[in-house]
Amino acid sequence: MNFKPSLLADLGATNARFAISTDGKTYRDSLKLKISEYDSMESLCQGYLELIDLKGLKRAVIGVAAPVIADSVSFVNCDLEFSQSELQSSLFSEGLRVVNDLALQAHAVNFLKDDELEVIGARLPYLEGPKILVIPGTGLGMAGIIKEEVVSTEAGHLNIPAKIKKEGLDRIIDVFRRKTGRMPTFEDFLSGKGLIFFYNVLSGQEECQLSSEEILLNYNTDSICLEVKDSMNYLYAAYLRYITLVWGALGGVYLAGSITNSLLSDIDNSEFRNIFEDSDTMKGLLRVTSIYRVKPQDLGFRGALKLTRDF
Repeated sequence: MNFKPSLLADLGATNARFAISTDGKTYRDSLKLKISEYDSMESLCQGYLELIDLKGLKRAVIGVAAPVIADSVSFVNCDLEFSQSELQSSLFSEGLRVVNDLALQAHAVNFLKDDELEVIGARLPYLEGPKILVIPGTGLGMAGIIKEEVVSTEAGHLNIPAKIKKEGLDRIIDVFRRKTGRMPTFEDFLSGKGLIFFYNVLSGQEECQLSSEEILLNYNTDSICLEVKDSMNYLYAAYLRYITLVWGALGGVYLAGSITNSLLSDIDNSEFRNIFEDSDTMKGLLRVTSIYRVKPQDLGFRGALKLTRDF
């Protein structure tokens, strides 16, 4: 069967990454566009196709930073919504598949090679079981992988428990509750906006002068940035502990994205594992669960390639 050229798209809350595949195995013409510069999904896709001067493409796999539960899709952290049926009718009449962006990337996890993974802590024997992929960014994404099946979740919206052990986090939670009138979710903190909120609270500033990227880069020269990074890593490891226990993720915990790369650079891996394994009742399960940092930055395109071959 001849493969039909397909658009591959991985849309977060800030950026849209596009590419083209003509064989279902490789991709080309990758570009990143700012979502805020376009007024609709149609104009965003057309804008990319015009930039690469390609006409006649009628097939697409698109990952979106939103739950995909009906024809209408509304993004969680930006003002973008569209109808799947209308998008297919107007642009992709030969086939359109829309999935959650973390689900899209999770479709690539089973195909990762050993040299594309960095083990956090000691290398453990491989175990069969569910896997989870976690990516903090503008929001906090998480997807599960059970054998070949990928399960989308909104687990980033779980509330942070009221009692936590790290000094300083209680104060940050209290400030958040006073400002918003609610308990924070893990996504509120384990995200770009969370980094800035942490810095503001710990520094006593009302408005942060640093970007989230600068906060994570300046930990060697700015004591507040270092405190932000330490607190975020504690919360990250604790979140992974909760999600691992819910999923029974003996197949491994996979972490990806630029925030993950910055948070996990130059850290004590054994301390991160100690926080992850800190359970009075389930330490045995957590001790045998591997944690991996995913090195490749193109999981979305890899997952989209897999999906283009499936329909």
